[in-house]
Amino acid sequence: MNIEYYHESGFDRFFNRMKDKTVTVIYDVNTKPYAEWIKEKLSCFAKEVLSVEYPDEELMPSEDKCEQAYETAKKSEYVLAVGSGTLNDMAKSVSTRLGIECGVLATAASMDGYCSKGAALMRGGLKVTDEVHTPSDVLIDLEIVRKAPHEMTAAGFGDIIGKYTCLTDWKMAHIVKGEPIHEEAFALMEKARTAVVDSFESLTRYEAKAVENLMNALIVAGTSMAICGNSRPASGSEHHQSHFLEMDFVRRGEKIPLHGVKVAIGTLVSITLYNYLKTQKIQFEGAEEVYKLAEELPSEETVRNMLQQLGCPVRFSQIGVRKETMEEMIEKAYTVRDRYTVLTLIHDLGLTEQVKPILMEKFY
Repeated sequence: MNIEYYHESGFDRFFNRMKDKTVTVIYDVNTKPYAEWIKEKLSCFAKEVLSVEYPDEELMPSEDKCEQAYETAKKSEYVLAVGSGTLNDMAKSVSTRLGIECGVLATAASMDGYCSKGAALMRGGLKVTDEVHTPSDVLIDLEIVRKAPHEMTAAGFGDIIGKYTCLTDWKMAHIVKGEPIHEEAFALMEKARTAVVDSFESLTRYEAKAVENLMNALIVAGTSMAICGNSRPASGSEHHQSHFLEMDFVRRGEKIPLHGVKVAIGTLVSITLYNYLKTQKIQFEGAEEVYKLAEELPSEETVRNMLQQLGCPVRFSQIGVRKETMEEMIEKAYTVRDRYTVLTLIHDLGLTEQVKPILMEKFY
């Protein structure tokens, strides 16, 4: 995989690899200016540059939209997405179906799926995740990323701050259930997360190096999952809450809040649950070791303050979640993935009804 920063290479490796190829570029109305820029540069190298332009301001990866990209990409040897989550997923899906390479010009540090082997798509009115190949190229121009709407950067930070609880969940599952830990994948994600947190003050000013640290961590999330063979290094109880809520928004046909924002609030919930186990001295096998894990987490107040400094919501009511949906999430989010997390532990210990009013007061 070629991870290329514009300030270092001018994307020279990518452009040279596109020589004499027909390339399909897919983008929407929001990313059109950057698509036009890279299409002009590509035209100096590629045999032909084809375009799929979506007029949508909030593009949904529906079957008809994917089919539109597929029909054009059939005539090409490479698919380049200009965007972030949705367009990247569509490019991965279409290129996998065609058996050709794909890449992405990242336009926001908003999510950790750039290098993942999953593509979230709408099918039959439901959101599904298909297994796809990873991009051959991830192109990053920090000036583009820094200009992204601030809420997208906040969402990306929320996705990375969630690595505190997802990695803690992994350790907890090892203690309580004997689940093995892939040390290399764990260490990669932990190091990248630490770099983001350490440069947080610079990130609040959207300084280039801090934004680069954030982009790197979002990319590492995908590569660590590839190394591990599953999503453990990047997804835990905080993500399961986000997935549960997302399915509810889809069912209701409502606009889905940014993934990383839901993850950020879910992280606060999970930290609270770990602290509840510790402060209440809840007894279970491995409890003392889990208490120590809780002590190693940042405080709920610290995480909340960081999120608020970036303009990220810290209550589910702020992003349109219904009260009854959050209550149901507390009860059932542990079921969305077959993976042991603090949500599962709370359920297994019969503590759900005890913690529900605490969580509702703090985070609704």
